[in-house]
Amino acid sequence: MQDRPLRILLLSTSDLGGGAAEACRRLVEAFAGLCYVEVRLLVLHRGSDLSQVGTVASTPLRKLKGRYYFLSERLEIYLRNGRSRHDLFRVSTAHYGFDVSKHPWVKWADVLHLHWINQGFLSLSSLERLSTLGKPIFVTLHDLWMATGICHLPLEFSQDSGATLCPHYEQGCGFCPLLRSTVQEDLSRQVQRTKGFLSGEMFHYIAVSRAEARLFSRSPLMRGRPAPIVLPNPIDLELFSPDRVKEEVTYEWHSPRTRYLLLVAARLDDEVKGGRLLREICTHLRADAPELAEELCLLLVGTIKEPTAFADYPISTRTLGSIRDRRDLAMLYRLSSVVLSTSVYETQGQTLVEGLAMGTPAISFACGGPEDIIHDGENGFLIPPFDTHLYAQRLAQLLRAREAGGFTPSICRQSVQGFAADAIAVQLLSLYEYALSLSIPKS
Repeated sequence: MQDRPLRILLLSTSDLGGGAAEACRRLVEAFAGLCYVEVRLLVLHRGSDLSQVGTVASTPLRKLKGRYYFLSERLEIYLRNGRSRHDLFRVSTAHYGFDVSKHPWVKWADVLHLHWINQGFLSLSSLERLSTLGKPIFVTLHDLWMATGICHLPLEFSQDSGATLCPHYEQGCGFCPLLRSTVQEDLSRQVQRTKGFLSGEMFHYIAVSRAEARLFSRSPLMRGRPAPIVLPNPIDLELFSPDRVKEEVTYEWHSPRTRYLLLVAARLDDEVKGGRLLREICTHLRADAPELAEELCLLLVGTIKEPTAFADYPISTRTLGSIRDRRDLAMLYRLSSVVLSTSVYETQGQTLVEGLAMGTPAISFACGGPEDIIHDGENGFLIPPFDTHLYAQRLAQLLRAREAGGFTPSICRQSVQGFAADAIAVQLLSLYEYALSLSIPKS
């Protein structure tokens, strides 16, 4: 046993914005509340004022260096994908990034825990050097990049089927559709070959859903190693609590006669988020239940790069942009009748958990992570992919059931108690300690 607290270092590209950043910050706060651990978070882009957070871009020169790494990787991909911007951010090579293996915080730590580390933060060579330090390295899989060649999700998208598994994923990549490649020995296969060290025994992988764990294990890189541990991203059940949100509503657009549907995403018009499917759902809802559709307003939280993406919708819509203050987001969950996900794939589905914690039921396609969150008919509905007509019918059913007293806030909130940040932190601590016990030389 150590005679000092366990030292944990989390690493993430940023500490604000997106699911990985939120998960990291919640873990920092949860670990900070434990007397027998010390925790720090090392990032590239620092946005919060938490004292435990530090950045590798600590000087103007290092900030410029981070920008150079980011732009160099994007240029490399752009030149290899037929000069297309469409899929530019669906892939990462990690050929460029900081080497943190000699960073003072890395030396300080007993355990390293990686989250999302792409787009100029850590390079593959840096990851390989970390693996030689003799410290357990935990990796939370916010996507599947660790198991692929270069893509973050090994999926192909189409207008008809939504999303299907890339046929090259289980074959060691090559012929990469995101590169428009017609050869096997392309950039995706070359990068996957250099990732071989990621299957080493120093790496301990954590999937945020059972579906993600299954998909991860199908990678040629990860065959023969234990299946990843399944442990969801944490949420702050104290913040996302109906008891913490004031009843007074200050939004000028709010009307007590309107029922609100809420969709939250970092980027709403990303095709993974299913904007086309959402439009079809609203069209079916308008056709099948026109009186109900008149009472609804779709609230959209997140960035929209294509201004016409949500124009001329079949039901009323209101775009609210990105919301950084989690208290404002909690209020929106509380005001809404249903939290929606129309994604074609989700590794977890954190917004669904947050909404349920606020007592609001959820509806989603059965597309990965939501299958671990929604208990069909109890706290919402799971819809077979990608039946938009059935989705619209179940949405109408859910709204009417809520009006009749069903899908109560207490049932919804109770369904996500296992996602509490303090509970997840304690489970992680047990995993860290076990990994450390395996690395202690026996006398």
